[in-house]
Amino acid sequence: MGVAALDTYMHRLIVERAYRHQTLPGRLARLDFSFQYALDQADAAGDAARAQPYNSRPRVPLKRVLRDRLLRETFQRYDDVSNALGMAGLSGNWGPIGQALVPPLQPVEIERRLNAIVDRRNQIAHEGDYSRLDRPQTARTNTITQHEAADDIAFLASLIDAIHSVA
Repeated sequence: MGVAALDTYMHRLIVERAYRHQTLPGRLARLDFSFQYALDQADAAGDAARAQPYNSRPRVPLKRVLRDRLLRETFQRYDDVSNALGMAGLSGNWGPIGQALVPPLQPVEIERRLNAIVDRRNQIAHEGDYSRLDRPQTARTNTITQHEAADDIAFLASLIDAIHSVA
């Protein structure tokens, strides 16, 4: 759930900041959309311009499409979160993000910790939390203590807060 919270926060950050840029960040500018969407937008803009009373808000459907398009990407691992930061116009902010954490961490330490948490989450979600064994005689599950889980959740919460503080 903590990893999902980070992913959701990154999606929302991108959408929230999508219209704040004079020049779109490269990764956001290169998002792919269907040509059919472009045709539909052009038709809707033309219809709105001819309609009475005039009430054209072409960015509303664009925002919906952006949200839907971003749902095809996950922003969980360090590199993925870096991509999301780039789409939000916050490239290269891992230093300030690390300094906002308590205790402060270097980007490489954030990367190691975040990726380990995501790997563990993936073991739970995709492998039923079973230990990977070449020739198992009996099934064995991985162990995690309540303290370890609480530490990981606290780290993810503080990471989201740190990202938010520099955004």
